[in-house]
Amino acid sequence: MNMPAWTYSQLDSFESCPKKFFHLKVARDVVEPPSVHTEWGTKVHSAFEDCINKGDPLPEGMTQWQGLANKLARLPGQKLTEVKFAIDRAFQPTDWKTSWSRGIADLLVVHGDKAAVLDYKTGKRKPTEQLDLYANYVFHHYPQVNKVTTGFVWLKDKRIDWKPLERSSLPETWQALLPRVRKLESAYERDSWPARPSGLCNGWCPVTACQFNKGRK
Repeated sequence: MNMPAWTYSQLDSFESCPKKFFHLKVARDVVEPPSVHTEWGTKVHSAFEDCINKGDPLPEGMTQWQGLANKLARLPGQKLTEVKFAIDRAFQPTDWKTSWSRGIADLLVVHGDKAAVLDYKTGKRKPTEQLDLYANYVFHHYPQVNKVTTGFVWLKDKRIDWKPLERSSLPETWQALLPRVRKLESAYERDSWPARPSGLCNGWCPVTACQFNKGRK
């Protein structure tokens, strides 16, 4: 079974439960219904995009984040929203449809040999390597950039977690990610998708036919 281009969210989803990933992303015989949280997240991303691109104020219900939005709008450099990155197996920029790995950055700011890549998060603050990967995308797409500062914008906490990365960190970041990618590739090769029980089995998983799905009480 050939594996399509992978994204960080797909890698994270696979690691959470291969069986759920199979039904949602491979067989596509189960559809995860939109939740209040995902719909809200979409609205927030759209509002921040309009604020950065057009200077529109954040709408009612989001005005508590106007200060954060203003801070991002004042960052020096060229600002690009919803930026698509795609690379091939040789880590070279390529077409989205034929890529090996790809992702979409909420906000990219390029200023000379420096850049910042940011992601808006409406959920709980937790560690993730998503923006480490996105920093690598930036290095591969912008050869003049030698330093990328990543920033998770945690809206509930009204703070940004910044992390500077130098171009010299490219090999280290890939060395951390590639073993995880290899496990996903192996699942496709062997067509093996075992269930991984967790608290999500208590009625939060849409794969109702799974033996571990207990249904919502």
